[in-house]
Amino acid sequence: NRPVDVIAEGYDFALRVRPVPLRDSDLVLRPLGVRSQCLVASPALLERVGPPAVPADLANFPSLDLERAEHAWQLVGPDEATASIRHEPRLVTDDMIALRHAAVAGVGIVHLPLMVVTDELKQGALVKLLPHWAPRPEMIHAVLPSRRHLRPAVRVLIDFLAEECQKLDEM
Repeated sequence: NRPVDVIAEGYDFALRVRPVPLRDSDLVLRPLGVRSQCLVASPALLERVGPPAVPADLANFPSLDLERAEHAWQLVGPDEATASIRHEPRLVTDDMIALRHAAVAGVGIVHLPLMVVTDELKQGALVKLLPHWAPRPEMIHAVLPSRRHLRPAVRVLIDFLAEECQKLDEM
């Protein structure tokens, strides 16, 4: 779970998840699927502090976040309106599962991939916030040093991953 130099380190390919548009690169890029994002909180937290009415309200809520340099949620709303919400998280980690558990426990609001919280949303342990606002989806893709000399096993694995990632769009 770190950025790698596919060519210099001799990898056949690497998986990456990035917001669109993707940066230019000398690498071959193979899109695999889209990962939707959402802001969620537990019903218990919302009972205590009330639900946010507009994106700006989020700055006043307890929050959780992944390790990153800046803690800000970038949201897109109706008519492609955008909002950038800075927040001071109570919990910062590189573990999405720990963030999900903390959110279910009512520790704070969190921005996570939909695929990480699907079951909790179905069970009512978490609820989506601000239904007309959401983080931009991210592209799941493979990067390869070249299309030439791709081993058959690697090609089969990438094709399999593409099929499986397409199912994420259906969630």
